[in-house]
Amino acid sequence: MEGTTILSLVIYSLICVAILVLIVKIATKKANPPLKKAPARYVSISSDDEVDTFMDVYDLDWKPEKERPESLPDNIEDILSNIETISPLITELSSRLDDPDINPKDISKLIITDQGLTSFILKRVNSPFYGLVQKVDNIFNAIVILGYNEIYRIIMEERTSKIGLKPSKAEWIHSNLTSTIAAYLASTSRIGVPGGTMVTLGMLHDIAKIIMERSLPQPEKGFPSDPRQRLREEYELYGIDHAALGGVLARRWRMPEKLSKSIERHHWPMFWPLREIAQESSDVIKELALLSISDIAARKFMQELEGPYIGNDYYRYINKPPRIDSILMPEITRDLRRIRHLGQMDETESGVK
Repeated sequence: MEGTTILSLVIYSLICVAILVLIVKIATKKANPPLKKAPARYVSISSDDEVDTFMDVYDLDWKPEKERPESLPDNIEDILSNIETISPLITELSSRLDDPDINPKDISKLIITDQGLTSFILKRVNSPFYGLVQKVDNIFNAIVILGYNEIYRIIMEERTSKIGLKPSKAEWIHSNLTSTIAAYLASTSRIGVPGGTMVTLGMLHDIAKIIMERSLPQPEKGFPSDPRQRLREEYELYGIDHAALGGVLARRWRMPEKLSKSIERHHWPMFWPLREIAQESSDVIKELALLSISDIAARKFMQELEGPYIGNDYYRYINKPPRIDSILMPEITRDLRRIRHLGQMDETESGVK
């Protein structure tokens, strides 16, 4: 009887201890709720543990070919054979602009060897576009006042126009807007892409559109503003789209393969998520992310597009929230408005075209 009483007391004590432990655990859990896992700042391009909230952006009934064309349609080949090679100065300046030890004196010495280019730059610098109080009479001062990227953008325009690839007003505005945004994002995203590279890509990414508009039959109602639909119609009409053709042209100009590939693939982020593109284009994924976002931002600034065209993954990859107002920041919108205004002016008013 006594043994039974002791056993009962032991069981009762164990039950009490268990209840006490349970109460302590519950109280502790309420006082210290589990921390929520913070969202990753950087996008992983090697795992499948994250589903983009805008993955439906890539649910499309048509996508461009990823394979580089083995040959061009005969009429396209004939057109390209008559286009001059762009000045080697472009490639040389591009490499200089990415040099951390760059200095205005060396760059100005390189530019002034070409009198026509020097004249063009000074004419642009002293135009109403910049609204400078004092007249600039030499390239060194122009570089000091406006910066390397701005001078390089002017040079890109002069060199392409010189070989007959002068853009329409709309294309001039778009290339300059894209270039300005791309250089800004290269600086603020801090993902290791030189500003000079993005200036080049911003100015040249749609260079083949000029060729198509000048030398190939156009749709009766014009091309649609939707960039995806335009690519599709170009391919159906010409057998190649302007991005792929731009890559071909850049290679024939002996531009670095990294730039040529970026031009060729600059619309890919509108069709495939970052993880997939990174697996195939790891060497240019940074340039593609910056350029594609800049391209879309420029079109949205001009109110040509609405809605998302690129998934959140590309924005997060360059350390930006997936909102257009995180791209079109006040520090660059003044320059963007100036570009738009100048592009919409008559040539006699602007004094620069």
